[in-house]
Amino acid sequence: MYRITKVALLSVSLLVVSAGAIAGNIPAIGLAYPQINKTLIELLTTLPSLFIILTVLISPKIAKKIGYKKTVQLGIVFVLIAGMLPVVTTSFVLLFMSRVLFGVGVGLFNPLLYSFAAAMYRGKELASVIGLQSAFEGIGGMLVTFLVGQLLLVNWRISFTAYLIACPILFFFSFLVPEASIAQASSKSRTAAGRIPLRFAGYLLLLLITVTIYMSVTVKVTALLMEKGIGQATAGSNLLALVGLGAMLAGMFFGRIFLLFKEKTIQAALFVLAFAMFLLAFSQTIWLAAISAVLCGFGFRTFIPYLLNEVNQQSEDSERNTSLLLIVFNLGAAFAPISIAFFQKICPFLHGAGLFIGEGVLLLILVILMGFNQKHKQAE
Repeated sequence: MYRITKVALLSVSLLVVSAGAIAGNIPAIGLAYPQINKTLIELLTTLPSLFIILTVLISPKIAKKIGYKKTVQLGIVFVLIAGMLPVVTTSFVLLFMSRVLFGVGVGLFNPLLYSFAAAMYRGKELASVIGLQSAFEGIGGMLVTFLVGQLLLVNWRISFTAYLIACPILFFFSFLVPEASIAQASSKSRTAAGRIPLRFAGYLLLLLITVTIYMSVTVKVTALLMEKGIGQATAGSNLLALVGLGAMLAGMFFGRIFLLFKEKTIQAALFVLAFAMFLLAFSQTIWLAAISAVLCGFGFRTFIPYLLNEVNQQSEDSERNTSLLLIVFNLGAAFAPISIAFFQKICPFLHGAGLFIGEGVLLLILVILMGFNQKHKQAE
């Protein structure tokens, strides 16, 4: 029963990054709504991230009023409704609003999953559960994306039924996870909202750039495969599922990777991500594109936990800074299509494979700059 309870709690993490699973639908949705601006349609993939930000800020307050378990249940119900709405409506406005509701749902339960874990587990087991939550997020992204890709063979509306996976998750969480007795956690530091240290500001900028690059794969990979003539919408969805596989593997092996590379973990992660961008850009077969997708997920999901660990270990106000990282992460994800469209407008080279080449070059420059910075610190 103890293990089943743990699995029931972890199962909710399957939904955390599932919003982007419908990215493979974007070309088909664009054909269904030719009068709608292309960038607006691409926002359907990333729009939930913006509303995750807004809801994360109020989720703890809601939980204190109605209970932590009920808040998580409400979030799952919102995800279920939002996931199924596109199946039954032909209105683009309702389709757009369903993505808003999806973000609200994830934002309600996402910050509370750690609270449940902290209330139920201690020490090494708590660390293990937190690591497994990251792995389950990768599994969820892979699973839902794969289901969407297979259902896309029927049509793009039916593909949204992949979100019916929220039904068993809601059932298991409701009946197997007890209401946690969560103490009012005191932050590590209650420092006033002072100035953000220069080092941390650099982390925020680096996170914004990296998230935008990562999301460009989600938004643009299907179009790239079709342009190259090596895959259709279903192949794009399958590649995004492989990104989830890479993320899952990174979550499972992050501890070993960190022990191996230590402070150079962040450079190693960005180098892997850069290699994935180049490989995707020059891929002439679906198999090479598949390898690049796995490496993309692996590199990015090695980068994120390192950043969070670094902030929490060295920051004077880890709680505030962790929240800022979460906000920047979701802002970058939400506005990635707009950011990409802007840079493509001012730099015509950044289209098709050129976009991923440019991103790979940028990542390599960042890796080199971080290497010089580390050598400078060692010299001091």
